[in-house]
Amino acid sequence: MRAVIRAIPLPAWHNVWLLVACTLATLAPVGTSAGSQPLQPAAFVGLRASVVRVEADREQGGLSIGSGVTVAPAIVVTNCHVTRDAARIRISGGGMLWEVTGQRADGNRDLCFLHAPGWTGHPVALGERDSLRPGQAVAAIGFTGGMGMSMQAGNIRALHSVEGGQIIESDAAFTSGASGGGLFDSSGALVGLLTFRSRDRNGRYYSLPVDWIRDRLPRDGQWADVQPLLDSLPFWQRDVATLPYFMRAAPLYLEGQWMELIDLTHRWSANYPLDAEPLRIRGDALRKVDRRESAVAAYTDALRLAPDDTSAWYGLALAYADIGDLGASHRAEASLLPLDRELAARLHDEVERLLVTPRSTSGP
Repeated sequence: MRAVIRAIPLPAWHNVWLLVACTLATLAPVGTSAGSQPLQPAAFVGLRASVVRVEADREQGGLSIGSGVTVAPAIVVTNCHVTRDAARIRISGGGMLWEVTGQRADGNRDLCFLHAPGWTGHPVALGERDSLRPGQAVAAIGFTGGMGMSMQAGNIRALHSVEGGQIIESDAAFTSGASGGGLFDSSGALVGLLTFRSRDRNGRYYSLPVDWIRDRLPRDGQWADVQPLLDSLPFWQRDVATLPYFMRAAPLYLEGQWMELIDLTHRWSANYPLDAEPLRIRGDALRKVDRRESAVAAYTDALRLAPDDTSAWYGLALAYADIGDLGASHRAEASLLPLDRELAARLHDEVERLLVTPRSTSGP
């Protein structure tokens, strides 16, 4: 009987969220970071010996295929949603198949480490903590469709704080079979693990933070036998009430539920008082309901927590333009310029459009 082979699809939990993920991203316009280094192809040549194809014989029959990245000698990391039904796992690299003899799973974070004692692939360099910025150039490398390895270049769109790490949103595209592949910076260092995406023509692509990988690298004696994983549903596939706040905010934006979105950001800030993202999103929502002075205050609070938040500077400049304070708007634009020249140019054009077609009078 012929085996059923399928590339692991990039998982789609709530279709509503998947459809609106890129819409929420419009709240955080991003250009190209002024400090971003362009991608150099030479930096990625050696990664062909580090990124592998993961093959999982499913307990219910058939073969599932995803990607993985070598992060330590004989250790590959992938997504648990690639291997959660597996009774047997192999990795394909260097023109050969290598048996996986042990696994260590963190199902909630969708991180599964695989131990393949015969595998001699070169471990990748792990990126530095807190080194990422919106607009930064990145490359997604994995086995598209479970077949050949591919690389797609893009930029970081946003960073979302979740459980002590930052989920990376980028426009470096990846498709089914690439789950568990790597997101790399311009030096070829691993900064994230390709995991899920939105489903639309302007899709956004999400990677787990390298900090989660570094902090959970298994030690000898921590390996479990390869077998199907129970209760391995990841954080981003759970019920709405337990989703990360940035995912809960997306459908509210799509549906234009601005007051509900503002209320959500207040709860978000109460639980994560050092996170600038809810304040910035609150500013965006307040602009939508023409509460301009309040929008200025929200953006200003966001920038106190994250002075280099380019999206907050962008929103603040627009909010000042809304209330007719062009001097303050120009100062916000000047603060954005050294951080992201492309975005500053877009901001300048947007402010000019606002001056031609002013918005209606509003309250605070």
